[in-house]
Amino acid sequence: MYPHTKMALYPGCLVLQRMPAYERASRAVLQAIDIGLEIVQQPVCCGAPVAESFSTDWIYLAAYNLARVEQTGHDTVVTLCGSCTNALVRAGRALQADDVRAEANRRLARWGLSITGPVAVKHLVRLLVEREDDLRARIVRPLSFRVALTNPCQIFRPGDLMGVAGEDPMAPRAMRRLVELTGAEVLEYGGEDECCGATLYLAAPKLSLALGRRKLEATHGEKADLMLQGCGNSQLLLRRFQRAIVRDDPALRQKALLLPQLIGLAMGLPAGELGLREAHAP
Repeated sequence: MYPHTKMALYPGCLVLQRMPAYERASRAVLQAIDIGLEIVQQPVCCGAPVAESFSTDWIYLAAYNLARVEQTGHDTVVTLCGSCTNALVRAGRALQADDVRAEANRRLARWGLSITGPVAVKHLVRLLVEREDDLRARIVRPLSFRVALTNPCQIFRPGDLMGVAGEDPMAPRAMRRLVELTGAEVLEYGGEDECCGATLYLAAPKLSLALGRRKLEATHGEKADLMLQGCGNSQLLLRRFQRAIVRDDPALRQKALLLPQLIGLAMGLPAGELGLREAHAP
């Protein structure tokens, strides 16, 4: 077992405001393997919704959050959303340039903040894979679910930026390995590595819902017990917006859980700690 470790947590707007159960379950699972989380104070949007679309100033939104991470005294921040992870990593890369970092620090000075060093950004999936042996030792209630998972694509792609050692960015296996630790069966339904459609919703809602429907149809055909997400965006689409997706075909309705909730069940953690009884905010 690793010695007690503490890291910063940047939950992101979506999780913070609409999915407290995701944060609660993540904390519970990490605490069980001796990792504590300190939430970043006064976070703002990661910048992903505007990244490179309207203005390069999105970098300074991300820089603000990274500076808040530094303020905690931790050099690693845990993320729960694929878009947040990607935006923070990309901003961190951009901030290596002296002129970009200088401009960021000029803007951050009004809050008494600055960027002084690199911050390691780790999505929950990546962190859990690194502690795979610790997780395995805590499994006390093997599960028998048939699970259709959706990989959080933005934590792996593009490979030259987000690359995780030993993972094919177009067909990552990390989340599959974590699910298999619980005893659950991972179904081959053909959509594991496809975009869920969530990040398209603001610009093209009809296309977003159509992609979500394609996943639901595929998992229904394979008789999945549940769909499993490792990203707040995916969970928003495939659970919160599921009613709109299947309005004309209620038979497609599917249970949707988040990765730490499934792992927590296999660890024997109480349902309350995993937020299994909490509804998502609209």
